[in-house]
Amino acid sequence: MKLTTEKEIQYLRNTPLFQNLRSEELKIISLATENFIYEQGEVIINKGDEGGEAYIIYSGEVEVFSPQEDGKAVILNKLGEGEMFGELALFGEGFRSASVKANKETLVGVISKEKLYEIIREFPDIAIQILKVQTQRFSRTENRLMGLLKGNTPGLKG
Repeated sequence: MKLTTEKEIQYLRNTPLFQNLRSEELKIISLATENFIYEQGEVIINKGDEGGEAYIIYSGEVEVFSPQEDGKAVILNKLGEGEMFGELALFGEGFRSASVKANKETLVGVISKEKLYEIIREFPDIAIQILKVQTQRFSRTENRLMGLLKGNTPGLKG
């Protein structure tokens, strides 16, 4: 499925990561993405899989979780419209650090490592925005883990 360029630019403009970009820059990003719809409960990413792309949520909601050996899962985050996931694999070893599933029907734009790097070379401010988003996400995850260590396990589910 591919959205019209105009519709995709609207979605990208609502993404904090890209909201300060000019229309021409958003058009370049829209041309570099592929669009997918995931149904409720569908797994988008599996922890440990090799990854080479990032996902931008245009509509819907996903749950980022870490499956445990006992069959339970630690919920690391819930993300919605305008948020991005999977970008850690683009800048790290390339393996997924968590699993992600759709909590409801979710439309995403997917951008490959190669295309994102081309865009970052052209628009370096995007890299700074990605770092800001990641820093905020790490902070939330750290707070959740601190709660787990203190015996408060709101993210643990069976």
